[in-house]
Amino acid sequence: MKNKLIYLTLLFLILTTTFVQAISTDEAITLTTTQNNYLLNGETASVAKELIQYKGTKYIVVAATKGNTVNCYIPINNSTKEIAKLDLEIRELIKTTIIYTKMNELNQSISTANWPLTHSTKNMFYDLSKEFNTTKSNVLTVKTELERIKSDAQVITKTNNLETKINEIIKKSDELFNKIEEGREYEQNFFNSPDSNKILTYEEYYKNYFSLILNYKTIYNEFETNLNELIQSIATLENEDITIDEKRSLQSFLVTPTSTRKLPNFFGTTDELRTTIESVFNSSKNSENYATTLKSREVRNSAWVEMYARNETLLKIDKSFETLEIAANAILSNENINQWSDEDAVDALTANWNSAKSRFNNAEYEKAKDYAIKAQKNVEQIITEGIKINEDKTNDYIMIIVGVLIVALIGLFAYENIYLKNKKKKQEDYNEPNY
Repeated sequence: MKNKLIYLTLLFLILTTTFVQAISTDEAITLTTTQNNYLLNGETASVAKELIQYKGTKYIVVAATKGNTVNCYIPINNSTKEIAKLDLEIRELIKTTIIYTKMNELNQSISTANWPLTHSTKNMFYDLSKEFNTTKSNVLTVKTELERIKSDAQVITKTNNLETKINEIIKKSDELFNKIEEGREYEQNFFNSPDSNKILTYEEYYKNYFSLILNYKTIYNEFETNLNELIQSIATLENEDITIDEKRSLQSFLVTPTSTRKLPNFFGTTDELRTTIESVFNSSKNSENYATTLKSREVRNSAWVEMYARNETLLKIDKSFETLEIAANAILSNENINQWSDEDAVDALTANWNSAKSRFNNAEYEKAKDYAIKAQKNVEQIITEGIKINEDKTNDYIMIIVGVLIVALIGLFAYENIYLKNKKKKQEDYNEPNY
């Protein structure tokens, strides 16, 4: 009982820790738009529906979108809340995100009946297999009758060719039934838990599927050709052992299965879908360009953080200096610029801060960052040196003090040389004897 309690406690702690560490959608967007600045003007941030996994680690991927175009993908580690750094890691995460989001959107926009890897498509081939088995039995009936009346060898050959083609269709229908079910389960698993390790197999399922359908279309067209040729051969049979009505009876066995009526439209839709789905997997190979874009935005963001992000160092100096921009603007404002004692540092701050802004606006982000770092040092020096002492007031204080001292000295002189002397003389007069 005690061990069970310990086990449950540990399990609770693990689950709680995982929950606390996981980054939310809002946190991910805040991290890329407020705490950092990975988006350009006019772009909005959104995230993929599911976490994207790479080598066992899950990431939430933020997309910077303008209109209907994604300009940048930003993968964030779901546990550490840090933006991915490794090149291969970034490329694979972006590739997986592109495939996941686009295939999911495409799947939602197309009816289940037309989507390749569904129960509906799978069951269509089940029905085809079943009905072609019936057709096969009908062809064998026709063949038996043709052999009974000793028909032309060419007619028998055509019957054999048709039978062979039907067997191929049955085999391909069964194969497609099984492959579609495998692919359906794999796709559902990928949609529920997108993983970079799954994308190659996922793409392979679709390659095989479209290849099988193309092959199926070829076999089916050949079946139709063989069927029509056999019907025509029976119609032109010249044999006294078979009547016109018997010919018509044999021809009535040679019909295409009911379920094949769906095939022409199905083949056309599949051709369109193949082009669309292939473009999705091909577009994912553009992850290299997206990774380069992310790297360039990291350089831009690095400069932005120095200039405009919350600055803990400056906040320790002055609680109102939340960012370098606020600090520079406050120090260089018309009301304050002439108050600082270190005038050289003020001039340097003016030059460095203006250069940082100019370089940033010109997309020279590394130089902008360098100037911002210099500007912050200027701010620290200016605040350390403090404001000037007001010389005018100091002079006033000195004059007052001097005046007071002069008055005091005059008073002291008067006291010693006039008051005391007069008092002494009066005392002498009083003590002088009278004669």
